[in-house]
Amino acid sequence: MAAPEPKTDLDGEQRKDRDGNHLWVTGIAVRRAGTRKASVIDVQTSAEPEGVKEGSPVGVTELDVSLWEIEGRHGLSYKAASIYPKRSGSAGASSSSPLPGPAQRERGGKANGS
Repeated sequence: MAAPEPKTDLDGEQRKDRDGNHLWVTGIAVRRAGTRKASVIDVQTSAEPEGVKEGSPVGVTELDVSLWEIEGRHGLSYKAASIYPKRSGSAGASSSSPLPGPAQRERGGKANGS
């Protein structure tokens, strides 16, 4: 995990969400179960993650992944309600609780048992 940092615009100003909250981005190392190769994804939050330290395991709540395409470029963006430190005895940054699908969210389901 890389330390959280402000998400900035082209002028270096910290970006804000629709509600006026400052945006933060945190690099999180992830890998598929059963594989060795890890990737780093940048996860955006509208609150600065508290208590997380670089290199420490973290958990996320309400992770949302979106596919985007602009002027022939495309990719994935990741947003979460929060990023929090996990105890050192935890098995990585993943949870055994699956992320809820749209039907579960409509009924109030949340990711990672939150």
